[in-house]
Amino acid sequence: MDKYGLTYITINRDHLLHNARYFKNKSGKKLIAVIKSNAYGHGMLEVAQILNDEADCYAVDSLDYALSLREHGFTKPILILNPIDLNYLDLVLENDLMITVSSLSDLQNIVPDTNKLKLHIKVDTGMNRFGIKCKQELDEMIQYIKTKNWQLVGIYTHYHSPNNEVYSKHQQKRFLEMLQNIEHDFTYVHLCSTSAVLNDLDLPETTHVRVGLGLYGICDSPEVKPVLSLYSKIVLKKNVSVEETVGYGANYQAKEDMWIGVLPCGYADGIIRHNTNRKVYIDGHYTEIIGNVCMNALMIKLPHPDVKGDVELIGEHVSALEIARHLNTISYEVTTILPSHLKRIII
Repeated sequence: MDKYGLTYITINRDHLLHNARYFKNKSGKKLIAVIKSNAYGHGMLEVAQILNDEADCYAVDSLDYALSLREHGFTKPILILNPIDLNYLDLVLENDLMITVSSLSDLQNIVPDTNKLKLHIKVDTGMNRFGIKCKQELDEMIQYIKTKNWQLVGIYTHYHSPNNEVYSKHQQKRFLEMLQNIEHDFTYVHLCSTSAVLNDLDLPETTHVRVGLGLYGICDSPEVKPVLSLYSKIVLKKNVSVEETVGYGANYQAKEDMWIGVLPCGYADGIIRHNTNRKVYIDGHYTEIIGNVCMNALMIKLPHPDVKGDVELIGEHVSALEIARHLNTISYEVTTILPSHLKRIII
């Protein structure tokens, strides 16, 4: 972590707790808090700490993240969503982790017969990413697991278009068809992500909801509150004369005499070059990034030379959703690319 850096992230504890409670109350289910990819850029350890009393389980994308949680004293159940290198299965067992299996061959590659191994089966209901696609393979997997000394604790799928009712109903049907006639008592049955919960796509047969984006308040819902803000300090103010250029490539030319501020952050800090011309906020004023964003610096137009305070790059006045629209992307990408070296302060 860049402990002494002038660019920093704040994480709003109250907003994060509000969002977690909202999804639990709306769904009436237990919460699998998705904190993969460094909690969508918010900081996995910071988020896990805040949610320790609200989350029933954590979901991460890698063994490394799961081990980091254990090393920092988190004892809640942890589900690894992505495939892992089975050469390190001993670490899974030693740290009481749950892994996902997506095929019979996944199971056949597992060597130890031990009742410490906890498995979730992923079902592919239309995403065509991870998971099994037919009831026969599910039956074969369950029978294979029964011949071993393993714990089959969960089963789940994932909506690919939760804002499309037709697709979603089809996926619900396929998931239920897979579940029918299975004589097994699962601890975890889950299919709803953030948008699916918001669109009331859960089923009575499930036990948990699996929420990521909504926890962080960067989905298009008035019921949630944004958790992350990104700030940087102006390290230099300078006057630029009319017709002078700013930044690499001379892509910005001043149309009048103006003041600019230089910030010590750039695309190495997750503020990619396409952020040029998008707005930021300082001292009660909206202004914009000018010139090409550099690796470790960017320039903004100043409303006047005496502005005070830190520049809000993401936050109350400049939301991740607005930035995503400027970048022609999704809000996930805006925060997930924020690197771990940026210090994160819980407020």
